[in-house]
Amino acid sequence: MRDSGQTANMRFGRTLEKSIYPPWRDNYINYAKLKKLLREDDSASNSPDRQTSDRWTEEDEGAFVDELVNVQLEQVHAFHKQTYEKLTEQTAKCEAKLDSIVVAGNDNAESKDDQGGNGKKPVPSEEEKKSILKDVSSQLDQITKETNELETYARINYAGFLKAAK
Repeated sequence: MRDSGQTANMRFGRTLEKSIYPPWRDNYINYAKLKKLLREDDSASNSPDRQTSDRWTEEDEGAFVDELVNVQLEQVHAFHKQTYEKLTEQTAKCEAKLDSIVVAGNDNAESKDDQGGNGKKPVPSEEEKKSILKDVSSQLDQITKETNELETYARINYAGFLKAAK
């Protein structure tokens, strides 16, 4: 009979699998690998035939800690940071597109009679404004979706690290 801690760990593996955002699949904590390193197979640890060499050693602990901290944690952190920066850049680009509409509109209101070549960008037509707004709205929807996915990604990986460290 398994204890509740092992049942919770098994459930976490399923929870992790269900929480994965498919485009980012390869960037999540490899919980199965960490479990394998921990040798969570109770039937082997309780077996009377188990060899002394199969017991947890300092080398096993070192390999586990190295995998947990230097491989898994570093991978998750790097991906999170890269994705956050990408979303921030995309948001700034959307803001710049919207600013171009607002600035062009303000410039036009201030100098309606100035048709000379003052180096300012031409004011977009109403059709161009609608097109820009539609494009920005679509991009912001995608950014919002990925921001929510990034939040879920951070939470599920955090939970995985906590469970592995226990």
